[in-house]
Amino acid sequence: MNTTTIQKRIEQIFEELKKFSSEIIELNPPVEMNIIDKFEKEFDLRLPEDYKFLLQLTNGFNLMGDEVLGITFNKHDYDLVCTYDFEHYKTNNPIPKHLIPFSPDGGGNFYCFDTLKKTDNGLSYSIVFWASDYEYTEEDQPEDTHNDLTDFINECIIGWTLEDYNYDGSKK
Repeated sequence: MNTTTIQKRIEQIFEELKKFSSEIIELNPPVEMNIIDKFEKEFDLRLPEDYKFLLQLTNGFNLMGDEVLGITFNKHDYDLVCTYDFEHYKTNNPIPKHLIPFSPDGGGNFYCFDTLKKTDNGLSYSIVFWASDYEYTEEDQPEDTHNDLTDFINECIIGWTLEDYNYDGSKK
């Protein structure tokens, strides 16, 4: 896949998210590219291109408690900046530096971009699940869950929500 294809897939995801009632989804305004650049410089890493495309449409979102974090650099916001900082430097079981925790599960665990595992298209990273209460070893690392961000959002956020709820938030 090339950049255009990845961008189209993210735009399709965004259109699908917009089908949900504003009663159950919070879509944030787009982020400015300088904020993305600041994050990459501050933490000395590259964010996946598909995530950057998403941030340019919505700087994170929350669908009935399932969320993808945005970037604000506001110490009062729950965003990628405070999450990366806390989960790497201020917890008893720190996440390795190459993992970027972008989606919490509500129980202290995270879906993370694994910056050591680029996907075939080179524009995204493999997504792994980090269990915060598990002691990983060199041989036993977090499990790969998805090939890229669109696969993750389609399954874990949109798909799981639509198993039990309609787009308006009513229970099926």
